[in-house]
Amino acid sequence: MDILQILFFAGLAVFLGVRLYMVLGKPSGRTAEDVEREQRERAEAAGMGAPPPSMRPQEDETPFAAQFSGPAGEGLMQIAQQDPSFDPEEFRKGAKAAYEMIVLAYAKGDREALQPLLSDRVMKAYDQSISAREEKDWTVTTEIDRIKSAEISEASLNDNRAKVKITFSVELASETRNAQGDVVEGDLTTLKTVDEIWSFERDVTSENPNWRLSGVKPA
Repeated sequence: MDILQILFFAGLAVFLGVRLYMVLGKPSGRTAEDVEREQRERAEAAGMGAPPPSMRPQEDETPFAAQFSGPAGEGLMQIAQQDPSFDPEEFRKGAKAAYEMIVLAYAKGDREALQPLLSDRVMKAYDQSISAREEKDWTVTTEIDRIKSAEISEASLNDNRAKVKITFSVELASETRNAQGDVVEGDLTTLKTVDEIWSFERDVTSENPNWRLSGVKPA
């Protein structure tokens, strides 16, 4: 893998915290408690009293639970049990939007935006990548044609640390120019498919709703 690819892969994941705060971290959907409360209210209004325990909805009986399927289903359910606001589909949508924001943030070399959004290890790698580019006085331009797919491929919860992996397949074009404006890498007129796995982490006991990027690797 050449240096541009390393820098590019390192840079494809930065602005996530802002978007995750807006989308991935905010409460969405009904929890099992919400469903139970609504059933109890309807039953009481009909003069039936609260439903007995055997009639109360189980986790897998709610519409929300239908999202916890596939290879990541068990891990997603574990995360949602600790964080009822977690909604896999909203997380996926937010990650797609964040992907596009990340590319632009890296191209600008915006360290201030990156700092709160990345794990310390990833931030260090990003900072080194941006510094190397700045020393050469290179600029990067990236254009995303479309995000072909973005699917949750893995999820886990270990010691309150939630991790969700998203597999992206994206068509984009990128080029790097030197101080004289000459193209030294890439070509904006040529699309290429980038397949990557992004790992996002969050402490589910924290009041901070932001997910932090903890890793990016080729799929």
